[in-house]
Amino acid sequence: MKSLGRQIIESLIFSLILCAIVFSLQQMDIQLIHEGIWTIMIFSAVLGLIVVLVSYWAFTSLDPQIRPNIFIGLTVLRMVLSMIFLGSVIFLGLEDKRLWVANFFVIYLFYLVFEIYAILSNLRAISGEGEN
Repeated sequence: MKSLGRQIIESLIFSLILCAIVFSLQQMDIQLIHEGIWTIMIFSAVLGLIVVLVSYWAFTSLDPQIRPNIFIGLTVLRMVLSMIFLGSVIFLGLEDKRLWVANFFVIYLFYLVFEIYAILSNLRAISGEGEN
């Protein structure tokens, strides 16, 4: 299993790469990027770090038999927290809601794919440790 520091660094690097892509698209003046995308980026980066911390704790502390269920639990946690964030921002009022929601789900899916990769790589490493 990867160390906690390495997982945090990978998550931060992924976030920075995604921020660079978003910033580049904003500089090109493409009308597909909402002006409030940085709120989404900050929320997603913080949520990504929370998922890294919870998954590390779960993989190191919990019974090996329930480790595969961690993936489902973290996915549900991310979805519930994201829906709460999405609902609260829309409820508070926002211009061009459709574009903001579309941006939110694009970023959400990028982070989800990254977390699936990270969790599966940890599961693969752990299953390799058990075979030795």
